[in-house]
Amino acid sequence: MTNASAASGGAACSVTGASGSLTFTNWTARHVDISGWVKDTAADGHHVAIRLFSVDAGTSWVTDWPWHSEYRGNGATTSFSTYASPSGDDLDIIGAEVAVMEGDKIVRSCSDSA
Repeated sequence: MTNASAASGGAACSVTGASGSLTFTNWTARHVDISGWVKDTAADGHHVAIRLFSVDAGTSWVTDWPWHSEYRGNGATTSFSTYASPSGDDLDIIGAEVAVMEGDKIVRSCSDSA
């Protein structure tokens, strides 16, 4: 794990049926720019998704940010760019959660911290 004093970093993981990665730039305690992708790696009838999670070390508060999903099936990849700027908590620790989904329920997931 890296403290938010770092200017950049990344997090990536794979689980049966999905893989994904987030790259973090301009990372401060109050803002981070994010580029990422998620890939469906199995013809299993499930969609896949990736999201940022952040931890405020002072309060131990964990925030799960919105999912970025891929619905087109095995072999398809979704790429995106976004940012996170929390209003109350610091981005002391950030990472990626990659999941195989059934509706809005997680079937399998993995995570990695920057």
